[in-house]
Amino acid sequence: MGWLPDWLWQQQQQKGGKGGKGVWQPQWQKQSWGKGNSWGKGSWGKGKGKGKGGLTRDPSKKVWIGNIPDEATWKDLQTHMNQVGATTWAQIFKENTGAVAYKTAEEAATAIATMNGTLLGNNAIVCDAWEKKEKQ
Repeated sequence: MGWLPDWLWQQQQQKGGKGGKGVWQPQWQKQSWGKGNSWGKGSWGKGKGKGKGGLTRDPSKKVWIGNIPDEATWKDLQTHMNQVGATTWAQIFKENTGAVAYKTAEEAATAIATMNGTLLGNNAIVCDAWEKKEKQ
């Protein structure tokens, strides 16, 4: 906060100061918006490594899906792939491709074998094993 002309400072003091709510506190002492303290659990963020849903780092549990219809949503894809087993994550990427993840590698292998060629909307989808893209 910078210098204020006397007349403006006096106006603010008569109204109860700028905002009129208590004493100024440094940022690190202010009350958080969430539950509990501002740095721990229950605050705005979930912390590092959380909030990813069912996304897994293990590529053997993921299934790559191609030829997804333009009008399909991630929820449509998830519902379709849940016929084989409960998916933990589903996402549609650019160029009509997407991916889903399962809890186990066996469920993912079953999904590839069973769901390859099935109809999602009017398109026969292509299911294959997830391969991590090599960094160039």
